[in-house]
Amino acid sequence: MYQQQSLRNLFLRTNGLIRIRPKVRVTDNYTLSLVYTPGVGHICKVIQSDPDQLYDLTITNNSIALLADGSKFNLAKPQKMIPNLEATSALYKAFYDVDAYPIVLNRNIMQNVSDYLLVIDNLSPTYKTIVLIDIESSLACQILQAVEKTKLDCSVIITNSENLREQLYDAALIKATLDCRSILKPSQLEVVRKAITSIDFKGLPNNLTNILISAYAQGLQEIHKNKWYHHTVRNVEPDQFVKKLNDLYIYGDIAQYNKWSDGHLLQKNDFYQNALELHRRYNGMITIELKFSPRSLEDLFKIYESSYKKDELGQLRQMLIDDPNKLREITFQKNYAAIITNGTAILGLGNIGPAAGSPVMEGKSVLFNALGGIDLMPICLKEKDPQKLVKIIRCIAPIFSAINLEDLRAPDCFPIEEEAVHNLHIPLMHDDQHGTAVVSLAAVINYIKLTKKNIKDLKLVINGAGAAGVAICKLLHGHGIQDIIICDTTGIIYEGRPQNMNEFKNELASFTNQNKIKGVLKDAVKGRDLFVGVSTAGSLTKEMIKSMNKNPFILALANPEPEIMPDDAIEAGAFIIATGRSDFNNQVNNSLAFPGIFRGAIDTRAREINLEMKIAAAYAIANSIKDSDLCPTRILPGALTADIPANVARAVAIAAMQTGVAKINIDPDKVFDQARKLIMEGNMPSL
Repeated sequence: MYQQQSLRNLFLRTNGLIRIRPKVRVTDNYTLSLVYTPGVGHICKVIQSDPDQLYDLTITNNSIALLADGSKFNLAKPQKMIPNLEATSALYKAFYDVDAYPIVLNRNIMQNVSDYLLVIDNLSPTYKTIVLIDIESSLACQILQAVEKTKLDCSVIITNSENLREQLYDAALIKATLDCRSILKPSQLEVVRKAITSIDFKGLPNNLTNILISAYAQGLQEIHKNKWYHHTVRNVEPDQFVKKLNDLYIYGDIAQYNKWSDGHLLQKNDFYQNALELHRRYNGMITIELKFSPRSLEDLFKIYESSYKKDELGQLRQMLIDDPNKLREITFQKNYAAIITNGTAILGLGNIGPAAGSPVMEGKSVLFNALGGIDLMPICLKEKDPQKLVKIIRCIAPIFSAINLEDLRAPDCFPIEEEAVHNLHIPLMHDDQHGTAVVSLAAVINYIKLTKKNIKDLKLVINGAGAAGVAICKLLHGHGIQDIIICDTTGIIYEGRPQNMNEFKNELASFTNQNKIKGVLKDAVKGRDLFVGVSTAGSLTKEMIKSMNKNPFILALANPEPEIMPDDAIEAGAFIIATGRSDFNNQVNNSLAFPGIFRGAIDTRAREINLEMKIAAAYAIANSIKDSDLCPTRILPGALTADIPANVARAVAIAAMQTGVAKINIDPDKVFDQARKLIMEGNMPSL
């Protein structure tokens, strides 16, 4: 017998209602370079020099953060609010094409209203409208009163997730506020909402799209009448926005995209201009997508209306209270992760701020999805203080199955990661440290295969004691390299050095440079087998390479220009040269590591990503090239090699289970199979 469709059935059938979809398919290295490095670095520079470009080049123009804390229903564990969040996000997307990224707030550690303001303010670099749903009434009033008195760089709206018509009024308000790029106080938002509610929704779903457009138009006109719009859209009349929404209802997503310029994306064109046009065309690289396809908006309206009358979201919350394990079965939480930065170390650009760093987070989200089948929400926080940053991460963490920390400056990144791992007990990794370290170890493993050297006999020098340098040092030491010298801007690090030391360098000094060699890089490289550079362009010379042992391996990983160019390194006697660039052989690309590492860790529900899991990932990457195919110009696979993420995921899952950090046991071949399906099909509902 035919079962009438409902929100409850949709959750049970499709493992949640929403997913994150890349707007661009990464099918070759050229596209990869436009979406991520080095092309994304140019987008960051454009936004840094002109912050208004954030609206045109990133998801900011059409995205909101959607927050819930469970306070209205007095939920001890606020994760049970995920069905309400997903239902609201799906509604905003379907009816007004607003991308709403869900966040569950951990109110157990949020002591007062000031903590809510702290989180809201920190989310504002990317999300200029913040919507809170189902907040307990007295708390909601306190938050709105505080927002009214506080200078924030975003609009804040509080709404009820179980009243359909009220939700649609709020959706029209959100859409009008986003399109006008307005930053409004609650009192101003109430004026706009009053104008919107002059449109009668009682007759819905009859004449649905026309009525939705009318409500949206009322909001636009009220904002324009009061001149509350952002200066970048002051010349855009409300009718132009209305036409675009009407086109969206008729033509779908393509109506939102800007037109290509003639001859765009030809590889003979200026590379950075191509990256700029790609980001401008799509207004960012990712979007929210429904996991189901309603026959019409009218049908979807009836599904929501019927489900709300039956309190199906309440039934789903109770189902999760009765059996918490169902959270990963009936919602999208199993596959939902976050990438978090504060913009203090964006690529090689340094402390350019969270807003200018947004394109990197979006590009990384595309790669996580394309290579690991993981839905990744980009979060760019304002906070620079490590302790406060960890608190914010803890406040927003409950919904995420994993967290990737990105582009945090050293030495702050070390205590931030350590404290977050200690408190959250989910897969969490600072990729700038460990992704680079894992791929570097994979390269060293294959170097050993080619040279037949013993890892315990290798002598290593690392130039750079920042995030990546420290992680590479620890991982290679943990895998058996004993003789290590590490240099920073002052010179060789040794125990007792009086200048430019901190607790993290003191830790390095305790197990490296046992002979207490002093001097600078040219002194450190003498008689070494391996050089790893995570420093600056041109810091390694031909003369330095000539002083190294026979057949040295040079990993010159500075971007965009390495410590030494490959031709110069080979001429000086290097056996193998690897860089961080896609236009040279042997690219040390983090995307070989992080998609599979997180996939395996998420699927086993690992409490952390430990040393053994990283080493397992490195071997999976290294072994993806047959021994017979190894040569000095091919010791690492290409970044888009299709089978690597699945192989890495399986290896990481095995290591997680063997070391006791996995919360569940799962057949490793099933992890491999699931990863392949996600990579091929995207986050599709299981059939």
